[in-house]
Amino acid sequence: MRMIVATMRRAQLAAGVPDAALRRDRLERVAQLLDEHHRPLAAAAAADRGLETVAATHAPDLVSAHANLSRAAREVESWMARRPGSDYWPQGVVGIIAPWTYPVSLALAPLAGAFAAGNVALIKLSPYAQRSSDLLADLVGRYFSPAELGVVQGDDSVGACFAELPFAHLVFTGSARAARSVAANAAARLTPITYAVGGKSPAIVAADADLDRAARFVMTAKLRHAGQCCHTVDHVMVAREVAEPFVEAARIHAADIFANAPAFPAIVNRTHYDRLQSLLADAQKRGARRVPLDPTATVPEKASGKRTAAGRGGPHRMAPELLLDADESMAIMAEEVFGPVLPVVTVADDMDAIGRIAVGPLPAQAIYFGADPAARTLFADRVAADVVFINPAPESFDGAAMAGSLMPGNEQWSGETGFRRFSVARRLVIADDPSQSSLAATRLG
Repeated sequence: MRMIVATMRRAQLAAGVPDAALRRDRLERVAQLLDEHHRPLAAAAAADRGLETVAATHAPDLVSAHANLSRAAREVESWMARRPGSDYWPQGVVGIIAPWTYPVSLALAPLAGAFAAGNVALIKLSPYAQRSSDLLADLVGRYFSPAELGVVQGDDSVGACFAELPFAHLVFTGSARAARSVAANAAARLTPITYAVGGKSPAIVAADADLDRAARFVMTAKLRHAGQCCHTVDHVMVAREVAEPFVEAARIHAADIFANAPAFPAIVNRTHYDRLQSLLADAQKRGARRVPLDPTATVPEKASGKRTAAGRGGPHRMAPELLLDADESMAIMAEEVFGPVLPVVTVADDMDAIGRIAVGPLPAQAIYFGADPAARTLFADRVAADVVFINPAPESFDGAAMAGSLMPGNEQWSGETGFRRFSVARRLVIADDPSQSSLAATRLG
């Protein structure tokens, strides 16, 4: 891998700074790859998840990645326009560590910023999404030379070595726990890292909320991919006076979801399965009540065999459940759940919920359900989150627009923000140019 990075860097230096036409061409080729192969890519991603139907499993995320790449291709020349006294320079070779959750979109989406900025890239694909990784590795080789874009496959030990490589910039998408390991491995080189990590993303249900709408959205989000999804709701905070009717509505909608889509994917591996079981045991020990959500409908025998054959690990299947009376003393409230368990926290009012969010880690998204316009405005003004949604419709969860806005890192590597993130803001000072004498004095002073 060190030889690959060194070879890419030498080729980059020999070719010089790419012009707008070459950057546009690279961006368009990634978009073309997605456009021409989105169906087999979505099918591979579905198979990696153990789903028996492809449907539109990953289509919204592929659509969002395609849109951002296409936008970058259209606008890259304007982003490159020189500002007075400065310009933006490529950083070098960008490393991208893609997760198993969305192995295609989150491998390619960061290229919108990286390629627009004139860099080349090397992607570490996930070993837990082998079909997607194999197909993507083959396609990248068809559309790009090894000097422009490469891929690496391997287990977690390969991933650890990947983070130690001499990249100019590293992109990581995954859990906060894994991010700490990546940061430790990259620390020796002080490699700048762009993180897109999951978080304790809450849904808040106010006393005057439309409970049916809220419960349908929360359960649709939570049960997608067995909760192993960057777009999901981590936990829900419900006003005390409507907690019981909300729980009942959630159970009804969960049963409806299972009746229409009985196939329920397994947990990705034994380590993750054991972690979830440990979190549940700790919560129950500390007073939480576990409420199964129609467990008999989640693991039909026939479907179980098919999913095992698809490689999702038959033993690692969990029936989804609610976890009532959750509180901050429980480990499950300190780390991202990332599974089919929905902790339910009762709160006194909106300010109680806002205060709890404020003392925790920054959530990827926060979702508010309530009727009072003043309360909604207060929530939007007081809650720091990457994305804040007010009263979203359940059917919008699978839409391309919402999935795109929820894609981890989307705002960091898309548009002109992504262009600047993967660039070096450079100032050129020519000491013997009389027109720059004052500038040179300023820089030296």
